[in-house]
Amino acid sequence: MDIGEMVVHGWKFHLVNDELSITSEQDPNVHVELEAKAAYSLLDYLYQYRDDLAVAALGNQGLEDGTSRVTSGPAFDTSGPGSSKDPGLSSR
Repeated sequence: MDIGEMVVHGWKFHLVNDELSITSEQDPNVHVELEAKAAYSLLDYLYQYRDDLAVAALGNQGLEDGTSRVTSGPAFDTSGPGSSKDPGLSSR
């Protein structure tokens, strides 16, 4: 899988070969790679706290669209049989 890169707010995101690469545009040595399972867990975390992130990024106007936080557990099941304790995170 190779999905084109996206650059926002000084960060480059690129999904290639089942790894999410996040690199600073200002300093390419500031770089993290997440395996697909770790990236999926990060997505779950961000989804759970999307309202808090919206308020931090946009102020209270970020909540005016009627979204609500997921409070009954993870939106995506990352604890299935294929999950491991190794988060698949590496820093360069």
